Amino acid sequence: MLDSFEFETFIDVHSNTFMDYVSSIVAKLARSDSAYQEIRGEISKIYDQYPKVAQLLDVEKTDDLSKQDCEALIKILLLRNQLTDLEMQAVYLRGCCDGVGYLKKAGIL
Repeated sequence: MLDSFEFETFIDVHSNTFMDYVSSIVAKLARSDSAYQEIRGEISKIYDQYPKVAQLLDVEKTDDLSKQDCEALIKILLLRNQLTDLEMQAVYLRGCCDGVGYLKKAGIL
């Protein structure tokens, strides 16, 4: 290992821009991952069919929801959870790649 190597993480150096970094990973995911795009499309279709649900989630306007609106809301929330899972997997994998880069920089690999 290099004696002069000083280890600093991405967070140490860029903590103020970390969410921008995560957003860039998610933006790339939205452009390149077909499963992610499919889920986003399904959410959009539900929003189009149930505008009250879209208002509730996007502008936090409460309104009387029908049984069908509630079912749509539940489906959207489940789909959003799937999107979050895909986003977190992408961020995790990016972190793994960064970890290998740090090890190479340190002369360990």
